[in-house]
Amino acid sequence: MNIHIKSILSALAFSLLFYSKSFGLNLFLISILVVVLVSTLKETRTMSWGYALTYILTSIFILINPTGFTIFVHFMALMVFIGKSISSKTSLYLSWLLGFTNLLVASIANFIQRQNSVEEKDVKKETSPKLLNRLKGGFFAGILLILFATLYKNANPVFENLVDQISFDFISFPWVFFTFLGYVIFLNILRPLDAQELIAVDASQKNELETPTEIEIIGQKKQLESEHTLGSFIFIALNFLLVFFLVTDGIYLFQKTDISNAEYSASVHQGVYALMFSIVLAIILILYFFRGNLNFHKENTQIKTLTYVWISLNIILIVFTSYKNFTYVEALGLTYKRIGVFVYLLLTLTGLITAYIKVAEVKSFVYLVRTNIATVFAFLVLSAAVPWDKAITYFNLSTLENPDIHYLIDLGDTNSIQLYDYAKEKEVNYDLNISIQEKYDEYLTLQSEKTWQEYTFAQLAKTDTK
Repeated sequence: MNIHIKSILSALAFSLLFYSKSFGLNLFLISILVVVLVSTLKETRTMSWGYALTYILTSIFILINPTGFTIFVHFMALMVFIGKSISSKTSLYLSWLLGFTNLLVASIANFIQRQNSVEEKDVKKETSPKLLNRLKGGFFAGILLILFATLYKNANPVFENLVDQISFDFISFPWVFFTFLGYVIFLNILRPLDAQELIAVDASQKNELETPTEIEIIGQKKQLESEHTLGSFIFIALNFLLVFFLVTDGIYLFQKTDISNAEYSASVHQGVYALMFSIVLAIILILYFFRGNLNFHKENTQIKTLTYVWISLNIILIVFTSYKNFTYVEALGLTYKRIGVFVYLLLTLTGLITAYIKVAEVKSFVYLVRTNIATVFAFLVLSAAVPWDKAITYFNLSTLENPDIHYLIDLGDTNSIQLYDYAKEKEVNYDLNISIQEKYDEYLTLQSEKTWQEYTFAQLAKTDTK
């Protein structure tokens, strides 16, 4: 089937599913359509089934938990899938970039490329000027038709009466524009950008550093010894400072005196800031000193050992900060900021592990970028599977004697039923009860007004409460 026909049919499906609709079942159905369409282009595309399934899976997450975060992750997965379908061997960051630019400008770029090409060897390309001429002819004929109809209308009352009876109210120009947008999007998906140069550049970047010759090492011996001495002194000083900080932080953390919530909050945040600065500094120093031939210097054992000590001390700092944040959550409950601290600590831990691997196995800077971006993407997809509003609400209502109901009300509407049930079981003051009831009523109204395209599993929960 011709690409334009596929794009037109897909655009009609796109319009049926999304025009004046919120996200729900429609995203799941369109993701199936996108994967099927891409799978039919095997002669020009590579099919990454793992990323295809990830893309479909994120649409299921929206069915279960339709929030801004899950929608964001879904579109990230879409762009990565489109990029991987262009070239499955590219790095994740380039796949995302290819997918993003492909969805936006592929049609324009392909049109300009065809116009600038001197020879058109493809038979399909030979027919494109005919199609273009027909479109131009139809456009100008339409303009002239409207112009002369206006002139004749003013000159002939009978003709004016006939023209006035013609109505185009049945045409929805916003719908036409929306459908045309869908056509462009699917045309971009089916006929992607030619990005072979970018793909080749990415493929040339190796994860391992190139091993120098013995002559090169001997020629740089003095420079390497100087860098080794400088790096050793720097890491010795930083390790002593970090040990001192950890000792004082441990004394503060495990002291018996009572600490106010404000002081504990400040301690958690200061620990995160200290960790953030420490990690950034560690990565910069590691990248500098282990950027080249010092990795292969026979007398680099000392600086490597000091680097491993530095990484280990930062991991201890992560443990301390995690414990403080956990204690803070235990006392005051979950919030998105406190969850964000755990997320940052987890990603920081993976960053330190990859930094250790970079030094121990002589990896390149590109390895760090590729590995950590892949880790972030995987974590985003896994995080989208968790209904965070419901999880926060459940934890705070079930573990705290005096949960912050105002904060829970300000969360998304997916926790409306939980708050409504809590208000019926517990004694809640009048103002909070009114706010919870209003949120619950708005939630039920919103669910009842949804069409089949906007269906989510949340509507099942709504039905069960009736």
